[in-house]
Amino acid sequence: MNTTTTTRTVDREQCERCVHYHMCQGTAAADQIPGQRIRVARHDSLYHLGDLVDNSIYSIRSGSFKIVGAGAARPEQIVGFALAPEFIALNALGQTVHQSSAVALEDSEVCRITWQRQAFKGRRQPLQRVSLHALMSAELRRSQQQALMTRNTQAGQRLAALMLSLSEHHAARGYAASAFRLPMSHGDIANYLGVTAECVSRLILHFKQQGILELRRHDVELHDMEALRSLVQDCTARKAA
Repeated sequence: MNTTTTTRTVDREQCERCVHYHMCQGTAAADQIPGQRIRVARHDSLYHLGDLVDNSIYSIRSGSFKIVGAGAARPEQIVGFALAPEFIALNALGQTVHQSSAVALEDSEVCRITWQRQAFKGRRQPLQRVSLHALMSAELRRSQQQALMTRNTQAGQRLAALMLSLSEHHAARGYAASAFRLPMSHGDIANYLGVTAECVSRLILHFKQQGILELRRHDVELHDMEALRSLVQDCTARKAA
């Protein structure tokens, strides 16, 4: 994987329009920008598996990433996807080296924030502390959801869970929950689900024939959200039993 990143300066007005501005506010001197903006070209890496951790976390300003680790059976295994305005590299905190790589699915831009400076601010201000706790809770939930998906044995259920997750992501940010663009390829989805690309194509065709969803290139429309939820809930109920 290549690394092609471009760092650029950002004026304070741009920072103030960011949805995460409250996380950074006050973590730098009055005449300085708290974060550092980095552009990452499509297919290039923000950081690599094995890179030294520099106590930075990254807020995705635009674009999306796939998080790639090393599995026992596959040298490169996608363990998650991250879309703007989510944070990445939270799982590296407290580690010596990164346990995964962050690869841009499209031309993307992130804001690098120094964790130590922000955590110090969080100890002094309640709002900052709540935001820090929310970040870590979100990362924990994501890890738990990934563990549940890994245990699911039916590829269709895993695909349904992924579509619901993407739908909820868009809905939470004021976008349509039933129509959105997939930034990842069929091959990426297959790698993430642990199946072949051909299996993903068959599942999408099956879901289309069932009237559940339709995919045109990268544009997906969810026609039956309840059917997707039922697939996921049925699997969860069996695991609980």
